[in-house]
Formats: sequence, structure tokens, C-alpha cells
Amino acid sequence: MNDSNCYIEFDFTEEKNFSDLLSVFEKVKAAKNNDQPQDDSYWLNSFPDYSLKNFIFSETDKKPDVETTKEEDEFAWHFYSLIELLQTNYDIEYKECIKLNTNKGRLEYYPWGYPYGGMEGLITFVKSFNCRPTFIDDGTGIYNIEIFENGDFMVTDVTNRESYTKQKKESLWSKLLQKITGDNRNIG
Repeated sequence: MNDSNCYIEFDFTEEKNFSDLLSVFEKVKAAKNNDQPQDDSYWLNSFPDYSLKNFIFSETDKKPDVETTKEEDEFAWHFYSLIELLQTNYDIEYKECIKLNTNKGRLEYYPWGYPYGGMEGLITFVKSFNCRPTFIDDGTGIYNIEIFENGDFMVTDVTNRESYTKQKKESLWSKLLQKITGDNRNIG
């Protein structure tokens, strides 16, 4: 494994879920890495029915031949928007999807730039195969992923890397100024 690769780790209980994810990942990888995006029918035929049920489809979309798909809500993803992100808009190179042990896998990628498109699409992609994302290293930190029943998720930094919010930036500037001036008073 190349240490500079980013990754998303996930748990799975059924071998079929991992093998389905691996199969679709290889197709996404080929489309993205070779700059050969595929059409809607290709992707509908590539994803298993149980995965397609996790997405929403608009009235004008080509729809899967499954009984029901996800109801539109604030956490639901539009299938073709995710496909466009995965195969075209992400600023990444897909590396590999591997099994780490009996019930744990890892999808590796290399970002070309930041922000490369965000972690949400990759988490949603992995989740749709009944795999449970647990950690992601997005190149800026390693985050624990907590999935909620409503489809939302929360990520928590586990590397103690500073987050660069405005408040943190001001704090870092204050520390730098203190270091330069030798002034140990609280400046900001």
C-alpha cells in the first residue's frame, strides 16, 4: 500500500456485499481513471438491486427495475448525481478495493487536489452495498464515521489534527505572533 493513498475502511457481514462493491468499484475505477464515463443504462445494470434501492430517481430518469427506491429526504442521494461524481467530477484516482480481513475492507484512492469533491459521495457509495463505513483518511485527517438510522452520518477527527476553522486560524496566528515577538500574553 502506498502511504500517500487516502482510504475509506468499512465493515461488512455478507461476502456478497463485498464482492458486489468490488465489482462496481472496478467499473467506476475504469471509467474514471481511463476518462471513459459510461451511460445511465450501464450503471443501472452494474449496481445490484439492493444497492439501487438506497437512491432516489427523478421523474425523468431511467429507473431501475426494482419494486421501490428510496423516498426523497434530506439525506437521500440522487443515483445519477452520485455516478457523475464518482466517474467524472471527483478529482481523484481510484487505486484499489481490498479485503483487510474476514469482515473488513478498504477502498483506496489518491486525491489530485483539495477539495477533491468531499468524502460524502464515497461514504454513500460504500454504504449502498450494505457495508458500514468506519474510518476515512481524506488526506487532511483520519475520521471515525458514525452512521445514523436516518441515513445521516457524523465524522469525528481521531488524529488530533487542528481543524482550520476561522477561530483556529486566528488562534494559530496568535501563537505565531507570540513566538515571533516573544510575548507570552494571550493575544487573541
